[in-house]
Amino acid sequence: MRRRWQDESGLAMLTVVMLGTALLLVMSLVFTRGLSQFGNTSEDALWEQALAAAESGLNLGLATLESDGSFTTGENLPDGVVGTTDEKGWALDAATAHPDGDLVRTSDGEFLVIRPANAPYVYSVGYAPSREDEQRRVRVVRARFETEPYVGTWTTNLAFLSGDRLTFRGNPTFLTGAAVGIHANGFLDVGGSTFSDGCVSASGGAHVTGSFVQPPGCPTPGNQAIVVIPVVDPRNQWPLSQYDLCPDGTVRAGPAHPLYGGTATGVPCSGQTLSTSAETSAYLGWNFMGCCTDDDWAHWKYGSTSPNDGVFYVYQGVANIVSSPGADLLPWEVTIIAEGRGTCGSLQGGDVIIAGSPDMVPHSTAGNLQIVAGRDIDISGNADFTGLAAAHEQIEITGDLDVENGSFLAQSACSTPNSVVTESYVGGGATITNHGPIATELAAPTYVLVARSWIEL
Repeated sequence: MRRRWQDESGLAMLTVVMLGTALLLVMSLVFTRGLSQFGNTSEDALWEQALAAAESGLNLGLATLESDGSFTTGENLPDGVVGTTDEKGWALDAATAHPDGDLVRTSDGEFLVIRPANAPYVYSVGYAPSREDEQRRVRVVRARFETEPYVGTWTTNLAFLSGDRLTFRGNPTFLTGAAVGIHANGFLDVGGSTFSDGCVSASGGAHVTGSFVQPPGCPTPGNQAIVVIPVVDPRNQWPLSQYDLCPDGTVRAGPAHPLYGGTATGVPCSGQTLSTSAETSAYLGWNFMGCCTDDDWAHWKYGSTSPNDGVFYVYQGVANIVSSPGADLLPWEVTIIAEGRGTCGSLQGGDVIIAGSPDMVPHSTAGNLQIVAGRDIDISGNADFTGLAAAHEQIEITGDLDVENGSFLAQSACSTPNSVVTESYVGGGATITNHGPIATELAAPTYVLVARSWIEL
């Protein structure tokens, strides 16, 4: 029995040794497989991180382009390379040429944005874990973009906005607060005793003399960004008209006339005749002064002291207010719109001239529109009003007007020779108060950046 037990113990030992060897071989295989899989998993993670970094760069590039339409990194995309096998190589070479300071670090890796100056594309090259790492993974994405026009209503937060040159003299006062200011897209010439408690800026240079005062902290005017200006086109506001003052001396119902609005179709002065001739007998305070001079074409004058409310549309002519209708407690509720004849640079009429001292507010049906001129606005009287006064060309203020919660817009689209105003100017003792944005009925085109395609190269 002892001999038999010894024989079996030797067999058991052999079995244990063989089992241990087998387990060692299995453990070695598992360890080797684990190391291999670890490398693959690590590379897969870097591959995905490189794509995430590249996508972050694409988002940043498009956002930068949306805020600054002139954004570019300086490269020129070769003709015919888009969509070919050479496109990725070009993007990689362009990214490599950029210094490390242009790289942007994210939690996934690094990226570099390429925006060619000559093509509507944004590229982004993503690196994981970094561009300098020997084991880096690199991925390249590209987006094509377009800009689409979008037309909305214009809200201004400026007390005076000029599309070209603007001059201040005398002692005008702008009480606007820090949130509202004054801007000229052209040259700004400030002199006299001009005062503003909002910032004054310009895009085309500036010359500041006299005792000009603006708040501390405002930048020196002259090199600010251009402000987008809406088109001032009286015809767009014709649907608001209640009374069309026509170049033949008649007064006709406008589209918004309370009784005969439906008779006005297509163009001004097509509605029901309300007065066959306002030359000898004024209609609601308006007298027809004749037609048709080279500079003004038709001419209409408001000489009544009675505040005849309404929205008046002077078609192919000039509106001239020489009296003083309205008072603080009972202002003249009126909106005056004047359309010129001809094209920009050679317009006849389209002016609104205020030589009297009316006390006005915009008509309740016209929002914040007080005056819309197809050519110029000239104010030499002591008018009081609120709302927006907008001119297709220029605005000149020389009287002691008082504007409460108002704004001026001189589009400066052109300057017609021999017109009443050739350069936007504010002088006299004007006081303009504006403490917040003013919503208007003017159309303001804006451009929205739209990404049309996304592709990985």
